[in-house]
Amino acid sequence: MNTEMEKTNEYFIFDQKCNMLLQENEIRFAGIINRMGRSVAGGSKKGIPSLVDDAELQKMYIELALRVSMRQEFDYCLGPVKYCASRREKALVMSFPLDSNILLVSAEPSTNVDKIANKIMKIIGLN
Repeated sequence: MNTEMEKTNEYFIFDQKCNMLLQENEIRFAGIINRMGRSVAGGSKKGIPSLVDDAELQKMYIELALRVSMRQEFDYCLGPVKYCASRREKALVMSFPLDSNILLVSAEPSTNVDKIANKIMKIIGLN
């Protein structure tokens, strides 16, 4: 069981990783969401307007946490999910399960999914 200090250190490291991801030109947002759908690290790239307001963002976090949890039901037969991606008109949205947390990344819609996903997994240490 993690102590509060270990959790704080973990979130600090996550925040650093999110800041590294935000250095990539095509990434608009990089954040860590816990299993309850709460943001615990990261955020939007400075100077890039958000596509959703705070209330919609919170709903998206909760929905993401639920989807990731539901996908894990099939890990035993299909193996664990490495990442999921959704290409939308205005953004590419990707999620990466991280033990008890989830990395959520939003990128420009023209971004090459596999290329950026591999780069993200390398930066975050999932390879």
